[in-house]
Amino acid sequence: MKRMMRKIVKGLQLLLLLGILFVFAMFQGGFVSWFLFYSMLPIILYMFVIPFYPIHNWKVERKLSERYLQTGGHIEVTITIKRKFRFPIFYLVLEEEFPESLRYQDIGKKKYQYLFEQQSYHRSRLLKKILYPGFQKEFAIHYRMEHLPRGKHQLSTINLRIGDMFGFVDTEHRFKVAQEFLVYPAIKELKWKQQSMSLEEGLMSSHIHDEKLTNVVSGVREYIPGDRFSWIDWKTTARKNTVMTKEFEQEKDSQIVVILDVAGGLSQSKQLVFEAAVEWTLSILESLRKKDQRMSFYTFGKEEVFFSYNQLRFQFPAVQNYLATVEQEQQISLAERMATPIKELSRGSVVLFVIHHLDEWLVERLSNWEKQDYLLAVCYIISEKELDAKIEQYIRSLRLKNISVQTVTEKQLMQEQWEVQASR
Repeated sequence: MKRMMRKIVKGLQLLLLLGILFVFAMFQGGFVSWFLFYSMLPIILYMFVIPFYPIHNWKVERKLSERYLQTGGHIEVTITIKRKFRFPIFYLVLEEEFPESLRYQDIGKKKYQYLFEQQSYHRSRLLKKILYPGFQKEFAIHYRMEHLPRGKHQLSTINLRIGDMFGFVDTEHRFKVAQEFLVYPAIKELKWKQQSMSLEEGLMSSHIHDEKLTNVVSGVREYIPGDRFSWIDWKTTARKNTVMTKEFEQEKDSQIVVILDVAGGLSQSKQLVFEAAVEWTLSILESLRKKDQRMSFYTFGKEEVFFSYNQLRFQFPAVQNYLATVEQEQQISLAERMATPIKELSRGSVVLFVIHHLDEWLVERLSNWEKQDYLLAVCYIISEKELDAKIEQYIRSLRLKNISVQTVTEKQLMQEQWEVQASR
């Protein structure tokens, strides 16, 4: 309503200006007065049409060069604009509205030098381009987004604005053009340091896949790259007009269990530390998967998310998709989720925690888990400047209880090759 009233007011102003010029020409007379009136007449009429020009009838399309990429990568975007008839457009302002998920920039491992002061990780993205289409019926604009952060990002709105050469009148329209792309966490090369409590020592890699599990179908879901062709549910695919795959009952049994803490607790959220924890976890899972080590994966937050050995082995893209979209949760702590140990864990399993927060309560919970005959190892992501006397005391307390603790700071994260160790 306000926009329409604004257009009407602008139209009345233009009519008033045209009337003043006509009255001036009538009373003044002469060649100059009428020349001024007739020379301004087409310009004023053009300005009068602009607010009511049907820009909403334009067809706007967006194309992405990639739909799946890793953190720190870039993507090429092409926006194509088409209209049905030729009308002189003096200028066009195009603005892309970016979602909140793109308010970060990922510059690779160099970003971890700002692990303590994370302001450099934040980035305000803005795209505003000016085109001069003239009489063209179709035109395009290209731009590039760099240093993309982890997550599922959806570009949804493109704002177009046209106006006259003097900037007196304009009109705009927001086009809903939904386009989604997924940025996976980066996978780093890992080196396992052999210690008395190495995650590989004394464990046999299992090459046996229990085929009978794939005979018990528990449900269906959308196809994920990497799924087997034989798992496609053709009836459901035909009914929903999208490729669907079967999900099978899985055993919750493994020798190595990797647990990622996604609970933020009541502490201040530190996005870059959490990003390091996600990349560290995915790199561990990929390294163990290549070694064909029997393992499983949990995340502890408001809800418990579980990936079995078979899923990690045959449906690893599903794990990557999950870790691409997982977010740190507030108002809950890892210690709360550890109140009851996982019943499905077998005695003697190696449990590797990837955490980014440590307090007295969590130390107590970890100690209780150690008493359940689990071999515990902790990878603690923390800035070197935050390693104060209190944190050091917590770490010593865990090590005294035969719990391996590795502190992962900026120094380790910026190395070319990451190293996982389980030394007390």
